[in-house]
Amino acid sequence: MYCLVLRDNIRASAVCNAWRKVVEAVRVVGKHPWVITFRKRDDLIVLYDPMERKRYTLNLPELAGTDVCYSKDGWLLMRRSSLVDMFFFNPYTRELINLPKCELSFQVIAFSSTPTSGTCVVIVLRPFTRYNVRISICYPGATEWATEDFSCSLGFDPYMHSNLVYANGHFYCFSSGGVLVDFDLASGTVSHQAWSEHRCPYIHSDEWSNMPKRIYLTEQKGELFLMYTFCREKPMVYKLVSSNWEEMSSTTLDGVTIFASMYSSEMRVDVLGMRNNVYFPKYGLKSKTCTSYSFDEGRYHKQFPKVKYMWQMRKELCPLRSLWIEPPPKNVYDSMK
Repeated sequence: MYCLVLRDNIRASAVCNAWRKVVEAVRVVGKHPWVITFRKRDDLIVLYDPMERKRYTLNLPELAGTDVCYSKDGWLLMRRSSLVDMFFFNPYTRELINLPKCELSFQVIAFSSTPTSGTCVVIVLRPFTRYNVRISICYPGATEWATEDFSCSLGFDPYMHSNLVYANGHFYCFSSGGVLVDFDLASGTVSHQAWSEHRCPYIHSDEWSNMPKRIYLTEQKGELFLMYTFCREKPMVYKLVSSNWEEMSSTTLDGVTIFASMYSSEMRVDVLGMRNNVYFPKYGLKSKTCTSYSFDEGRYHKQFPKVKYMWQMRKELCPLRSLWIEPPPKNVYDSMK
């Protein structure tokens, strides 16, 4: 029974009571993240469990006058209203780690690992023309950012691109023009040798690049996945295989769940009740359900609001002040009940 994937494990549990007890004892399921929402009018943040459909609040005065930039492994990357002061914050332990002032105006930002890991690197990216990109990097404990400009010969759309993703020592970002940019951190410094870019022929086309859409990039065990949404149509998911993007279906997705947001997206495997779905951090006060798309059923769950422009639809799916975060540890969860 240890050798069974989750789908077969569930099927085996239906054979008889004896089998059910055995397979449930060895069943391994993925954990789902929660939605964290930052309210404008006070210091409270709202945590939402999409499975239990319950909301909780935490009073965090440390976050007054700040904006969220990124989330990873239970940590938040925050920016104060001054725009140059940035810091890491763990909402469960309330640990705060400051970063050097960031003078660069950026469009996307990410960090590689928890700021207490000793290997954390923060990167900001600013495409200031279609063929020029400015990158700054730093790390916890640094006194300044290292900044350098790079040329992008294939062209990088400065207005329509994905979030940044870290995998296998590289940061990746995808442009609507079909270009995957790759920044290698092996040397730990900014250098021209660290920058490369790749055209993705199976996705790139003039028609595709001109469509109003939202692009999401994520990774699972070092493999890159790309998803884009267009109006109310089915989300398209691709996997990078040997420099080619292969389209995924409900069968090839094989039980994955994509949690998409404006700043950071992630992919989980074998999350009970959420397999083969895309979840967005948008939920209603009355329905209390996240907007999601089921690849097995071929439809969205939760009706879309009526909007006039496509940018309004993107904002409805992924609110600017909401994103995904690891669920709280048991001691914090117990105190929120």
